[in-house]
Amino acid sequence: MKTSIFNIQHSIFNRTSPVGRILGCSLEPWILNIEYWILRISLPLKVFTFHVKSSESFYVLRKTYRTALGLALLAPLAASAQLGPWPIQTKQTAFEASIVKRDKDILWVERKSADGTRSPQIGLPVADVVQIGMPRPALFDAVEKIRLAPAATDRQFAAAHAALDKMILQLRSLRDLPGIPANEAMVAKARLYDAKGLWRESTRLYEDVVLKAAGTAAASNAQILAGIAYAQGGEHHSAVEYLGGIPLPEEDEEILSKLLFALGDSYFALGNYDNALLSYLPLVVFYPFVHDNEPRGLAAALACYAELKEWEPLYRAIQEIQKNYPAHPAAQTAAEFLEKYQKELIDAGQFVDAAKLTTADGAVAPAGVAGAPAAPEAPAAPATPTNETSNVQ
Repeated sequence: MKTSIFNIQHSIFNRTSPVGRILGCSLEPWILNIEYWILRISLPLKVFTFHVKSSESFYVLRKTYRTALGLALLAPLAASAQLGPWPIQTKQTAFEASIVKRDKDILWVERKSADGTRSPQIGLPVADVVQIGMPRPALFDAVEKIRLAPAATDRQFAAAHAALDKMILQLRSLRDLPGIPANEAMVAKARLYDAKGLWRESTRLYEDVVLKAAGTAAASNAQILAGIAYAQGGEHHSAVEYLGGIPLPEEDEEILSKLLFALGDSYFALGNYDNALLSYLPLVVFYPFVHDNEPRGLAAALACYAELKEWEPLYRAIQEIQKNYPAHPAAQTAAEFLEKYQKELIDAGQFVDAAKLTTADGAVAPAGVAGAPAAPEAPAAPATPTNETSNVQ
């Protein structure tokens, strides 16, 4: 008689059954910890259905165990993504249990008894689950280190992708349960694509989270990252759709800076220069000292001023860059704009003449630019009167 693993798993642990007496409790951690891997990965290999009473069953069982163990060894980063036991809070009570499976609107769990023995599985209505206390997987930190490491290899990226794929596969059916970080794992994978400039791949994942986890923090984060990826990939209408009007993530200045630059770049590409300026200038005014925002924001604003023919703000921004950031790449951009639009600045009558191209605080035109007006010489200070000169009338 053939029986599915779900039908025989309790009899395996029943020490009065023939299988239980032979195997004892050695299978318990296997069934509990990597049963999911068998379900997801070994099922196509047809290793789930076996004869309970024949010697073949133990061969298949051993083969199944080795298959799952090999997969676990190939993906050590995902090993922390086990399914419990974790604290589970429902509308009625709180307890600790392992998640066995999900069957549509029922979550099957196995509670942990006080003496550590296993209890019968119980089905919880998914609508009653308030929170599942799954700890933050250590995999996320490991993947983030790879993403940010300048010397990370393609092999390391591939390993990170593989580990995240296993976690996503394991948690996908539970992604709508509070406390299960399946959506966060998808965002982490998308950011690996971003690091390699694979914008289409990343936006597909971000959009999946935005659509299927609406109203969650993960969805808000995915929306911002999707907008940034769209801007980087040249899809500026989509970038503005995702980023325009979204609340700024004040707690994450890196993402905030990328958001405003991406939004400004997209507005500029679409010819909306006023809104582009409104995206760049907050970086200069409110967040100048993080991620080189002041020189980068000023440099980005130059093209907006030029398109709007705002010559005086253009020149003041150029002066600010070359005065305070002479060694920054923005200084070269500023020099190029000064040379290109010098005639327009003079012809517009914003300054008295080429020799007095100054700002109100007395700063002079930047030096070292071909065709730039020279700085006027400072007038000589009047001589201090002496006794001899003061007496001459």
